[in-house]
Amino acid sequence: MENQRDTLEQMTMQLQECKAEIHRLKKREENLIQERLQEEKLEFAWAGNLGNWEMDYITREVFANHMKLEALEYEPGKDSFKIEDFVAMIHPEDRDRANKDMRDHLCGNKPVYETEYRILTRTGKIKWFYDRGKIIEWTAEGEPHRIRGIVFDITERKMAEQQLYESEQALKKSNRIMNRMMRIMAHDLKNSLGNVVNLFEMMMDMPEDFDPEEKDMIFKELHGASKNSYVLLENILEWAKVHQGNVSIDPVQFKLLPVLKEVTELFQTQASQKKIFLKIDGDLTPDIKIECDYNVLKTILRNFVNNAIKYTKPEGTVLLFAKKQEEETVIGVRDTGVGMTDEQVTKIKTDRVDSQKGTADEKGTGMGLLISRELIEQIGAELVVQSKVGEGTTMAVRFRNKEG
Repeated sequence: MENQRDTLEQMTMQLQECKAEIHRLKKREENLIQERLQEEKLEFAWAGNLGNWEMDYITREVFANHMKLEALEYEPGKDSFKIEDFVAMIHPEDRDRANKDMRDHLCGNKPVYETEYRILTRTGKIKWFYDRGKIIEWTAEGEPHRIRGIVFDITERKMAEQQLYESEQALKKSNRIMNRMMRIMAHDLKNSLGNVVNLFEMMMDMPEDFDPEEKDMIFKELHGASKNSYVLLENILEWAKVHQGNVSIDPVQFKLLPVLKEVTELFQTQASQKKIFLKIDGDLTPDIKIECDYNVLKTILRNFVNNAIKYTKPEGTVLLFAKKQEEETVIGVRDTGVGMTDEQVTKIKTDRVDSQKGTADEKGTGMGLLISRELIEQIGAELVVQSKVGEGTTMAVRFRNKEG
């Protein structure tokens, strides 16, 4: 009888233990289901590899899967982290915002933690992460305990967005410059052609009223106005080619002296009319060569010479030169003209166009120098401008010599 009673008590105890174990397992099952539901709430339809993470807000430990660790160039299974370690990896410019987004969720101000930030990998590379998480467990006191989330490497998307933004800004800048240039050129071209028309009308309406000396003066004015119109049209066409990407760069190796002579001959009449000495540097070595697009270099030098003649007074000098050193070759034009202030030199190197009248009241738009600067950029060279008020200006293009 006694044995039966002991057996019954043992069975009763075992039954209670079984009930307790069943209750514990059901509770664990409920927790697992709840955790799974929380995870599903974090999921969203994005293509690509997702890393996931979990952090213990009490112990400060962070657990990340191999995808996230490998994206940060750390080794899964060997590297361990605290919350502070991951915070330190976030780019300094994004750290405060990311921390605020996490605090807003931990304090209950936001239902989930969600943010984007740049993060530094182990080797110092910068990547962009989209991070999203949620509290999945609280302490008995109701404080956050465990937070789980997912992270997505969005570096490529961010780089594409940045490139698109830069392209949009460059296009807006280019359009602003082009609109301004077209207004200026249209105004100047209208005035120049208007002068040609007016002079012809005077000659046709009253030819007998002009003596030979007056006719000669009118013909000179017609020549100047016609040439100015031609230069304007030429610059418009060159500008359009540059901005439509139709400038074909075909670098070949050639001697510099022939192109310098060609440019000099082109402007000899214009220089003579202003009594300016246009010449090539006598110390130039005839065998100096350069590898460049012939027509592009000719266009650049042509604009340099035109500008030099414009701002040089009678009896002044415009000199074409070229110097080849061990690491670089410099080709340009030096004049004894009116010179420029530091502010004017700075403007030439920017997109601003601020052309002044020449020493003989020549008009211009500054278009030639603007085109030259853009062509110099396209061929990978450097614009050099040196000037002093009252002493003259040097404008040149610097090429880095290729090895071998």
